[in-house]
Amino acid sequence: MAKETLCMACGQPTGPKVPLGRLPDGRPCPSCADRLLDTLPPLLPAPIQELDFEEWAEEEGGPAEDDFQQGA
Repeated sequence: MAKETLCMACGQPTGPKVPLGRLPDGRPCPSCADRLLDTLPPLLPAPIQELDFEEWAEEEGGPAEDDFQQGA
């Protein structure tokens, strides 16, 4: 039998039926809040286009090669 997963910060179960744990002083658990925010769908459906460094440098109009030592 599998054990129930618990939040490391508040010790409350993290299953789908328990949406937000509470700390002993009554405040909402920040770890549980982060977990819930990660499960929400994005507000804007457009994906972010990720560029590697060379593509980014070419779009900016700069050199695509590493120019770190050029100013030395």
